[in-house]
Amino acid sequence: MSGTDRRRGLARTFYGLAITVLIGLIAYVGRGVLIPLVVAGFLCFLIFTLKENVRRTPFIGKHVPNWLGYVVAFVIIGAGVVIFVEIIKSNVETLLDEWPSYEASLRSVIEDGLKFVRTIDFLPPELIGGVEQIQEAAIDLIRPLLSQAAGSLRGLTSNFLTFITVFLYLVFILIERGRIFNKISLLGADRHERRVINETISDIGVMVRQYITVKTASNLVTATISYGIMLAIGIQFAGFWALLIFVLNYIPIFGAVSAITLPVLLALVQPDGGGVRMSLIALVSLVGAEQVMSNGIEPRIIGRTLNLSPLVILFSLGVWGSLWGFAGLLLSVPITVTVMIILTQFQSTRPIAIMLSDNGKIADIKHPA
Repeated sequence: MSGTDRRRGLARTFYGLAITVLIGLIAYVGRGVLIPLVVAGFLCFLIFTLKENVRRTPFIGKHVPNWLGYVVAFVIIGAGVVIFVEIIKSNVETLLDEWPSYEASLRSVIEDGLKFVRTIDFLPPELIGGVEQIQEAAIDLIRPLLSQAAGSLRGLTSNFLTFITVFLYLVFILIERGRIFNKISLLGADRHERRVINETISDIGVMVRQYITVKTASNLVTATISYGIMLAIGIQFAGFWALLIFVLNYIPIFGAVSAITLPVLLALVQPDGGGVRMSLIALVSLVGAEQVMSNGIEPRIIGRTLNLSPLVILFSLGVWGSLWGFAGLLLSVPITVTVMIILTQFQSTRPIAIMLSDNGKIADIKHPA
């Protein structure tokens, strides 16, 4: 490699890092504007997919006009949002009201555990006393944390301005969808470049729609099965925990663990019939349902088309979570998939796409120069 090529490579790397830092800064500073826009964009993918599925319905689908398909999709999404808000509001308030009985049960469980610890002769009394002080401090912190979490959830579900902003973005994106894609394709210098841009946009749309659709269906089935399991076991607030399972399963790796941990812990301290036996049954049943869907059925449907390295997924979760909080965690994988698809279609950025992939095998360039 000549000195000129080396300098060009270093300059390209420097400019790439500078652009990445600038994008991160813009994403963080403008998160109040960008998060509703990105959420609306992915809702647009979901609504468009629902509309297409409605129009492919046997017998009646071919008679459904385009506008009616959008209306049906809007109604489905709107009903889901209303149910989501109502379940959160009702269950959070009830959980706070009934917390004293849960606290009494929790103290009883901890006391039984401490009695067992005191029977272990080789543990020093100072250690046991320290454990008792820690558990008391932890229990005293739970109520304020619950109140803070409840306030955050109430603020999220009652933020009317945010819902209106997302709705307006969504409507105008759907209205201007075709024109936006046409304008993007016109950025190409000639017919060949425009064809490349159109192919890349099409690939992004197919893969992101596939991910969102399959993940949504999988989460819905998992949440429904989990809801039935929790009802059969007798866990309180089953609808609320099922909703959390549905939402948190969008977050790779950590989401499913967090979603299952909460109802399992509740089963342990539930005043009416709770305990270790109920908690263990809930743990085995919910983990079993989660594993069947996430490791058995879902990969067979979605395949390995995303082809993202687990390390990249973890890094993406960390980056977007730090920039956009909970919304960033939910959107991290679709955003990373979109970036990876774009990088695969340009010779200069294909090495980055290879590093992002799971096995190093990425899609061919659709229209090589």
